Amino acid sequence: MVLDKVNRNVYIMLIGDMNARVGNNRLINIVGTNREATLNNNGRKLIDFCEFNNLKIMNTFFKHKEIHKFTWEARGHKSIIDYFITNMKTSKVIQDTRVYRSNEIDSDHYLLCAKVNFPPRWLNKSTKKVPLKQEKFFKVRLLNDESIRWLYTQRVKLHLNNTKKNEIDIERGWKTLQNILKSAANESLGTIKRRNRRKYLKIWDDQIKHLIETKKKSYRKWLNSKKLEDKLE
Repeated sequence: MVLDKVNRNVYIMLIGDMNARVGNNRLINIVGTNREATLNNNGRKLIDFCEFNNLKIMNTFFKHKEIHKFTWEARGHKSIIDYFITNMKTSKVIQDTRVYRSNEIDSDHYLLCAKVNFPPRWLNKSTKKVPLKQEKFFKVRLLNDESIRWLYTQRVKLHLNNTKKNEIDIERGWKTLQNILKSAANESLGTIKRRNRRKYLKIWDDQIKHLIETKKKSYRKWLNSKKLEDKLE
């Protein structure tokens, strides 16, 4: 199983010797036309398994010569018993599946390979420009004004007097208090919208500037001399 974290796709691939022969009965989206005629008991079980789990036997969906189809050969017999099985989503990225007889793998099985082309990361990204989120903030700086601060306290007292007292539930009481503070701030201070911006270094002084310039000079000196003592300055 391969997980594409960028495009959020899950690619399922089952590869191996199933010892199953799926026959020549075509099943839409399960078994294709590129197969052998023999069907055995393991083949029936494999077909039922793929049908139940919505899987595709990819060997049977690509047309090749017989020498590029049969995965096993011994004692004068040959068959297709090695398979490349995927889910429906993965089948879209499989471009070919075939046998390579020239590769020696010290076995009576032939090498089965599949050509897979995963989509690039930028393909599924939306081309639409997502607008920046505008968050609302209270104008807290207005509390420096004595009259605004007095108005805010009066609003808080007014909302507190209008709420039920002797609240037993702590969580509900905390939420009520939050709503009171927000309502009082909204009525007395107002809100302002701010876009999300990149955070830059807010602390900047002559000392930091001097350190950066010193580092640059040391680096240029090391590039010319390639001496360790110049790099450690």
